Amino acid sequence: MKPTTEQLAAFKEQATEWAKERLSDANTVIVDTETTGLPSKDPDTEICQLAITDTKGRPLFSMLIKPNKPMSDEVIAIHGITNQQVQNQPIFSQAAKMIAFVLEKKHVVCWNSDFDVKLLWSLFKKYKQKLPEIVGASCAMDRYSEWVGEWNTKKEGFKWQRLPALSGMPAHDAFADCLSTIKVIEMMANELNREELTAEDISLDF
Repeated sequence: MKPTTEQLAAFKEQATEWAKERLSDANTVIVDTETTGLPSKDPDTEICQLAITDTKGRPLFSMLIKPNKPMSDEVIAIHGITNQQVQNQPIFSQAAKMIAFVLEKKHVVCWNSDFDVKLLWSLFKKYKQKLPEIVGASCAMDRYSEWVGEWNTKKEGFKWQRLPALSGMPAHDAFADCLSTIKVIEMMANELNREELTAEDISLDF
């Protein structure tokens, strides 16, 4: 059943409070990945680029990672990372300790945490690396979907929103998508005026 106007307003207020809390928490980090595919279609999916920033957009970790097998042309067409670019990059097991160090005791925010956190944790386990002890994880897409308030009657829930490209950089780059995620959180927290953004800034075409 679609929420009432009052209930929608409450969801939006809760999303705003979440955004303010995350921006004020020095232990919050933003994480984004580019991958070799989708785990639902390819259980052997790996990360080929990982970025971690603080809530000011300062990079804490940003690196290409060599996956365990060549990427398909279909995947390369999406994120633009070629097999040649990752050929001489570290494999996940070589980067895992640094990734874990950066994430230790942090609250991890991803645009789609069900995808990014699950895949990241599966790679720690796959390569027998110690998992970082984080203090929490949350999904910016879920909170933004509540903030936007579009109801999907088929799934009886809020319509999932794509990440608006607000970084001023090409989308499907892990670092750029971290910056866009921060901009969306700032917008939800009323620290960014969406009306001042141009149509190009808020393109959802990716």
